Amino acid sequence: MLPIVLVAFCFGGYYLCLHLPSPHRGSTSADIVHSEYRFGDVNKTHLSAARKNGIKPVAEREDIPTEGLIKIESCKQYLVGYLAHSSPYLTPAAAELLDEIAVRFQAALKEQGFEKHRIIVTSVLRTGSDVKRLREVNENASANSAHQYATTFDITYVRFDRQSLFGKAADNEKLANILGETLKQLRNEGRCYIKYETRQRCFHITSRK
Repeated sequence: MLPIVLVAFCFGGYYLCLHLPSPHRGSTSADIVHSEYRFGDVNKTHLSAARKNGIKPVAEREDIPTEGLIKIESCKQYLVGYLAHSSPYLTPAAAELLDEIAVRFQAALKEQGFEKHRIIVTSVLRTGSDVKRLREVNENASANSAHQYATTFDITYVRFDRQSLFGKAADNEKLANILGETLKQLRNEGRCYIKYETRQRCFHITSRK
């Protein structure tokens, strides 16, 4: 009887991890990101790489050339959040970069003994109409965004999707800086450009391939 109860308890905990929203742990301030991870690659740099490696910007979502792109969906490595002003498509190289970020982040958590979490993607490919609508609600949004080329995505650093109750608990600050270290490695390897965004609480990332 006891083994059955233990199995039921473990399964129930795992189910709750997957199906209940993860609680915020600690601060959601932009200040939780340590200075060494406040990457400052400017929009001009992102645009240069995006224009070189991405698609031609399109006006409407029905114009997105989906055949040449990868549709990203929530998986074991990452969670695709609600995309109010973008569509879940990336170039193959950018999709590969996203996978690598997620895999390395989870490997770092495991190595340090923390509970498993997924990173959360908050913005991907934007059409011209998406950019226009976004600028109506966010005056700081760029009219000339690298997001229009399917090479660029945003990952929040104040929210993470907990996947396990096993391991040490980690607050937002710890998770944000483990993510920052993961991004620093890939940036140093020449894989991407990154902008630390304070208002949107995200890392704005563009593939260099």
